[in-house]
Amino acid sequence: MVNLVALDSQTHRYLRVAPRPTRECAEFNVVSVIPQEFPRLLAHYPIFFTKSADSGRFEPAAVLGFERKENLFLVNGRWDVAYVPLQIQRQPFSLIPRRNAPAGSQAALDVAIDLDSSNIQTQEGERLFLDDGGPSKFLQDITSILSALVSGSREAYAFTGRLAELDLIEPVRIDVEFVDRSEAKLEGLYWIAAAPLKALPAAQLTELRDRGFLEWLYFQMASVSHVSGVVARKNQLLSGVTAARGPEVRNAGPA
Repeated sequence: MVNLVALDSQTHRYLRVAPRPTRECAEFNVVSVIPQEFPRLLAHYPIFFTKSADSGRFEPAAVLGFERKENLFLVNGRWDVAYVPLQIQRQPFSLIPRRNAPAGSQAALDVAIDLDSSNIQTQEGERLFLDDGGPSKFLQDITSILSALVSGSREAYAFTGRLAELDLIEPVRIDVEFVDRSEAKLEGLYWIAAAPLKALPAAQLTELRDRGFLEWLYFQMASVSHVSGVVARKNQLLSGVTAARGPEVRNAGPA
């Protein structure tokens, strides 16, 4: 259960938060990401796209595991690679609409915290406010992350929306057999359609380049090689042995 309340420098003056992701806030096997993260994500994670059942819009996402809530990058309570996706870094904070905003004004947002999160502490961890009520460096960093996610999500939808218009997104299915002969199928994922990309006219390629989309597109394509690394993590979790059939990644049919 999430219990979001807007941060207040008086009420939450001495509240502390665990500075590193806990298992509770990192239990995702797929986490949404923004294109500005791609250069750092590319070092560790496979990036695909997911599609909203309600809006039909695509958004980029990093794959962390094969089962629901399975995060193979959280090992013994610690993140196992150098970069943590922003959607996990920002936990347990969110943005919520400001109450009693003046009528007709643009929607204002407040930083909120989930008071039921296990990240919240009283004796240890990072303080949110200084003794004078000003925001701590930790809270300023969290606010910057939340702001980056808001602007980044707008850019992500512009990116994926244009790719969809150009028929450059297609579904993909990943079939895996692990070292213990168990199997997993990752469905509901999408990737860049290579054949339509090769056939794209020069003018549209130039447009994608000029908007920064071409670079993001190639980051996604290059990241798929990390599926094998996620399989290796699962095999190590199962038995410490990594000799198993590699992932079979293939086009899943029409989008």
